[in-house]
Amino acid sequence: MRIARIYGIEFRVSPFFLLLLLAYASVGLLRETVLVFWVVLLHELAHVAAAACVGVRAERVELLPFGGVASFARPLAANPASEAIIAAAGPAHNFALAFLAAVLGRNGHIADSFARFLVETNLAIGLFNLLPGIPLDGGRILRAALASRMGPVKATWVAAALGRAFGLGILLAGCVLAYLGRCNVIVPMLGGFLVFAASREVRAVSWARMRDILGKKEEFLAAGAMAVHLLAARETVALGDVARLFTPGKLNVVVVFDREFVARGLATEMDVLEAMTRYGPDAPVGTSIP
Repeated sequence: MRIARIYGIEFRVSPFFLLLLLAYASVGLLRETVLVFWVVLLHELAHVAAAACVGVRAERVELLPFGGVASFARPLAANPASEAIIAAAGPAHNFALAFLAAVLGRNGHIADSFARFLVETNLAIGLFNLLPGIPLDGGRILRAALASRMGPVKATWVAAALGRAFGLGILLAGCVLAYLGRCNVIVPMLGGFLVFAASREVRAVSWARMRDILGKKEEFLAAGAMAVHLLAARETVALGDVARLFTPGKLNVVVVFDREFVARGLATEMDVLEAMTRYGPDAPVGTSIP
């Protein structure tokens, strides 16, 4: 549900978020819940501010039942350095706010109980988001670190696999603890959300990859010249393995060799994409030669 549009950024609230507010209000915890999600909103705005500093425009900020998410005009996986900066800004903001709350509380500028609440909430959100699994910020930092060596798609698979593992662990542990009366059902629901969000990220980055390829084709036709990233591959290597090595922002061209190290021909990333669509990602890259 859209609630505002400020400086071109759309702010939305999930209906499930509103239901959660009503649920906590019914047990007298509305004030604490609103404060937590205010901290979450500031966390997302820190991502937006960092994105603006590196030239990336934010399009949407949405509050969800288990946190928030900021969406940007272009896929962050295509620029690992920018993604790492933007991802790190959220936890860094939480740690800075926790330190500020501790100082204000110690000097008597705010009540001790309120200061303790802010410190604990910001530390919890900041540390939790540093777990190295997508969709958390730590997972995005991990993807950025891995992308230069294995490409954004494979790096996403690795970081998303860790995110699903963390989510599944939280889901199972939360179910056991909820059964024992040690926590409420929000904990296992959080685990389930992480599993779902990690899986969605894999699908999103694959689609963004195809959009990147199609966009570069239009850019090349309009400009007439473009920087090329040259790759070499044996004709028996799977198309999917070759596609994971493509570099965003450049026109990728694959030189295909046979077993005798004789070049059989050239294949552009459009050729590889069309071959993957026709034969599947496990087909040999030799099938992509025009």
